[in-house]
Amino acid sequence: MNIIILDNHKLIIAEIKRQVLAVLPGAECVCFTKQREAIEHVKKYRVDVALLDVDMPGLNGIEVAELMCRINPKLNIIFVTGYPEYALQAFSVPVSDFIVKPVSEDALRASFQKLRFPPEEAIDSFQYDDVKDAKAIGERLKILRKERGMTARDLADEIGVSYTTIYRWENGDRVPDGFNMGKLMNVLGVRMKDIISNIDIYAKSDTGGEQT
Repeated sequence: MNIIILDNHKLIIAEIKRQVLAVLPGAECVCFTKQREAIEHVKKYRVDVALLDVDMPGLNGIEVAELMCRINPKLNIIFVTGYPEYALQAFSVPVSDFIVKPVSEDALRASFQKLRFPPEEAIDSFQYDDVKDAKAIGERLKILRKERGMTARDLADEIGVSYTTIYRWENGDRVPDGFNMGKLMNVLGVRMKDIISNIDIYAKSDTGGEQT
C-alpha cells in the first residue's frame, strides 16, 4: 500500500509514520511538510492513502484533499487533526475517516479498515500457477532489468515507486501487486509469462548464465 503523510510538524510526521509502519509493515510511506510537494507527488505516483493534517498555513488539509481527489478520484483520504471541530467540514469531501490527535495504532488500524477504495494487495492467484516463490520472481525481475541496462533506481523512476520497493521485489521480500506488475511488463517490454514462467532456469546468476 502506498501512503503519504502531510503535516507541517516534522515530529508529528515521524510519530505517525512509525505507527503506520507498525500497523502496515509492508507499506510504502512518503512524508511531506509542504502541501504543493504532496500534491505533485499524487500527480506523478500511485498513492492509495493520504493522511492529511487539516490545520496548516496556506492551503488547509480540506483544500488539499479536494485538489488531490481531482487528480486521483480513488484516493483514500484520512484526516488527522488536533481539532475535532473540523470534523463536519472535513466530511464535505470524499473521506474515509477522521482521526483526532494524538494518533494511536488502534485508530489507524480501524481507519485502514474503512477505506472507500481498498487497494489490491496481490496479483490474482491464477497468475502464480507456475511460480514457486517470491524469490524466483525477484531473480527474474533483476535479470530482465539488467538485460535492459537499467539500474534499480532507473526502474524505480520508471515504475513510480521507491528504490526500496525495487530492492524488496528483487530480493523476494515482497511481490508486485497487479497494478505494479502491469507497469513492470510495460517498462520491461515483457509478458506475464516472461516474469513468472520457468523461473528456476533464470536463477543461475545476475550477469548471465545461458537462458533456454
